[in-house]
Amino acid sequence: TYSAAISACEKGNMPDIALELLAEMKGRGLQPNLITYSAVVKACYDAKIYVDALDKAREAVSMKVVPSMILMSSEVPKWDLHLLSESLSCMLLSDALLTVIDTRTHESQSFKDVFVITGRGLNTVGENGPVLKEKVPKFLNEVAGLETSAVEGNEGRFLITGETLQQWASS
Repeated sequence: TYSAAISACEKGNMPDIALELLAEMKGRGLQPNLITYSAVVKACYDAKIYVDALDKAREAVSMKVVPSMILMSSEVPKWDLHLLSESLSCMLLSDALLTVIDTRTHESQSFKDVFVITGRGLNTVGENGPVLKEKVPKFLNEVAGLETSAVEGNEGRFLITGETLQQWASS
């Protein structure tokens, strides 16, 4: 199947072929599923081809294959990554942050603190421990230069302050 071939490309570090197979699959009228999109996004993410990874993550959300991660409360935005893989989490969180920056900058509004819910890693444990709670903040810092901070008393969340977002938007 296409999904199996794309998953093999992901494991074999062949993002270009994974992208070609996805295009061929869609060209034949076949619908990619969560496994397919996850493998393509991860292949691109692991190869640090973030533009393609982000594009396919957005596509997966628009096709309703991947759940939206944004939960908004009345005062404090909370973004939940529980159901997402590391690569999808990093790409969709980056997309959401860019959207917030763009919206706030154009509307001349101040930035609010954002809580990101990763969970404590009970369901996303990799070879070296919990995946999301460690790797998503690391990605934001290393790739985007965005500082995050732990939420005291809740190891399954981290915080991006409004001040940090403001500084990031200004850079």
